[in-house]
Amino acid sequence: MKVVKVRSPFIIEVNEAGAIGSKVELFIYNYGGSVPATPTYTLSKSNPSATQLSTSYNVSNFVKEYIDNIKAVYPNYYGSSEVVNEWALFRVKRYKLVGTTYTLLDTIDYVGANGFTNYSDGIQNPSDTKIGILANTNINKTYYSQSTYPNDLIQYENLLIDKTTTNTTVVNIKYERIDGVAYNNNSNFGVGFSGIFNVKIPITLAKIDNNFINGCKVTITYTPASGSDIIQSFYTYPIEECKYTPVLCDFINRYGGWETITFFKAQTNAISVKGSEYNLLPSAINYNVNKGQSKVFNINGTQTVKLNTGWVDENYNELITDLLLSETVLLDNKPVKVKTQSHTFKTQLKDKMINFELDFEYSFDLINNVI
Repeated sequence: MKVVKVRSPFIIEVNEAGAIGSKVELFIYNYGGSVPATPTYTLSKSNPSATQLSTSYNVSNFVKEYIDNIKAVYPNYYGSSEVVNEWALFRVKRYKLVGTTYTLLDTIDYVGANGFTNYSDGIQNPSDTKIGILANTNINKTYYSQSTYPNDLIQYENLLIDKTTTNTTVVNIKYERIDGVAYNNNSNFGVGFSGIFNVKIPITLAKIDNNFINGCKVTITYTPASGSDIIQSFYTYPIEECKYTPVLCDFINRYGGWETITFFKAQTNAISVKGSEYNLLPSAINYNVNKGQSKVFNINGTQTVKLNTGWVDENYNELITDLLLSETVLLDNKPVKVKTQSHTFKTQLKDKMINFELDFEYSFDLINNVI
């Protein structure tokens, strides 16, 4: 499984001796479908010259058309699949042109996620992997701890799995207590199935299992038919908040998966309105003084909110960066735009206790004017 982050360029290159040109065929589809019988896109180029044989194609934007991140649908248990349009699968066929004949060079399958790479990473060259959490597992996860919950749904991380065999490849998902008491909940995923999956991994099972109310460690172990185990894990901790109402902020991170930041502390809501002002013509010489000489038409407004994370770890700098760069952001399942346009990296050495304050604007008008 080769994972491509389609917000950054992904270059397919053809450089073959004796060729006068090249062609690339893209077969793009979503999970649950099959590889299209005919190419979704066909791209071709002639070589720049007889001595310059390299032609290149950026295919990221074509794949991105098949990804539509709308909303993080929280699960209550592990193993459920991500919505099919949240990611994409695609196949690339490379051809060289000699004379008038195209010759197939290779066929490679990829997974497309709506993430990005950094400039310092260089050209995107995805490596083959069997399992991958679409998040930074070094950043601890947190959730709002309550005595009772309105529902058992919880935020999650996306897990990409390339299960190559039905039974000899084993994927185990385990939740462990971290308060010194020996207890765990674990199960094997996808027994009897093979293929590439995008699975939701809840950050905790505390809402349905009180054994995890003091936090947990989540471990995913991939055991191939032959070779060594691949292990990935992260930690989750409960946060109590008795004064403010926490706000859940869901967004697509740099890895192309859903990420959630809980803003635990103070929030400030405000609205701003605008309209078009016009001078009125009097209806008669003996005009009605109650109507005035001007009036504002087409009044509508927007709502903004200022939120605070509360005290967080220094590595939250990465999450805030991803949030500011994300194309899809929701607050408590409502679409928003991030109004904060800059971010100062904070450190425990300089800032001691770290809190981040961000401004958002809801992505809809106060008065419904959709037609």
